[in-house]
Amino acid sequence: MPDSIGHHRRYKAGREVKVSTAYLGGLAVSKKHGTDVTSANITRTTGKLHVRFLEEFISKCLIIRKGENLLMISVAMASYNGEKFIKEQLISLLNQTKKIDEIIICDDCSTDNTVQVIKNIQSLYKDFNIQLFINKENVGYKKNFKNVLSKCKGNYIFLCDQDDVWKKNKVEKMVSIMKADKKIKVLASSYELIDSNDNIIQSSTNLYKSYVSSHSLKCISFEELIVGNSFQGCSLCITPEINDKFQKCFDIYFHHDWLINLYASEIRGMYYVNEALFQYRIHENNAIGLAGLSNVDYDVKSLEGRLKTAKDCLNNLEHLEKVDSEVISNVHNYSRYKEFYINHINYIQKGQFIKLIISNFNRYYKLIKSNKGRIMDMIICLKVFKKKV
Repeated sequence: MPDSIGHHRRYKAGREVKVSTAYLGGLAVSKKHGTDVTSANITRTTGKLHVRFLEEFISKCLIIRKGENLLMISVAMASYNGEKFIKEQLISLLNQTKKIDEIIICDDCSTDNTVQVIKNIQSLYKDFNIQLFINKENVGYKKNFKNVLSKCKGNYIFLCDQDDVWKKNKVEKMVSIMKADKKIKVLASSYELIDSNDNIIQSSTNLYKSYVSSHSLKCISFEELIVGNSFQGCSLCITPEINDKFQKCFDIYFHHDWLINLYASEIRGMYYVNEALFQYRIHENNAIGLAGLSNVDYDVKSLEGRLKTAKDCLNNLEHLEKVDSEVISNVHNYSRYKEFYINHINYIQKGQFIKLIISNFNRYYKLIKSNKGRIMDMIICLKVFKKKV
């Protein structure tokens, strides 16, 4: 029915009353001249009362309201002995250009003044929804993040460390990217490195192993992530779909953020934007930090050293299969991918030099070893072959 404004007459309490009716998108909203009209005066041009139009109107209002709820934003923070930096982090959350609907904090039995600092922020900023939960016992950061994520109700859920500082546009930027592309189930950003005194150590950090141009969006494959995690939890925004799976298929074997990224990559929903949207603080009390990410604690020139990466990847796959029944069907060519690691280990262990050379054309090989690493593999494999001759 086209938008129109018509007039018709109705009788009420023995009086003839002139009513104007505005039709908008098939709904009739009546307005009695000079007085108010109840919902019963919502009519069609025929003048016959139809309650179903009122029901339709209310239903549309509810749909609009539901659409607003889709924009709900949660922040999940796991705290433990963070009194030194947590206030600055919380203030950076409150200063976002896109307001956060709920900040959920689970404290893991801090022995310092962390809880009181949080309570002080709650009392000072009562207009913000800051919820504090204190664990009955210390459960460790992996389970603590699982706990805090289980309490989040938002459609966009940000993981948050207690000692970083968010740039003002972090939430707005990441939510806008995810809203524009519904394929994105988990989005990671890059960051600046700062020290204990807020001095910038490094202005921008590309978390991806290969070059990604500034501000570019990159889809991260499952095959890349099974080798190791490149994207810390503090850089992530996740959807309820991934959070639900994380809750159901949690495994202490994996770091919480690595498991989240793996689940998203299974359905080709793990993305990375190379834009520094927060400041990652390095200090002596980091739960994980960056220490050891580039350090190798084994002999890379030994037989076991050359097998370690493939064995670790195979072990990761087997652990994932135990907790995630969907991984085999979700990941394209999963069996072939797993078979590559089994064959790679056998080729080197048994000195099958020719087969190892041929496997260099396998795209999976490039994911776990550089050109230099593959040459080292062939040298070790040739040594094993010579011993058997």
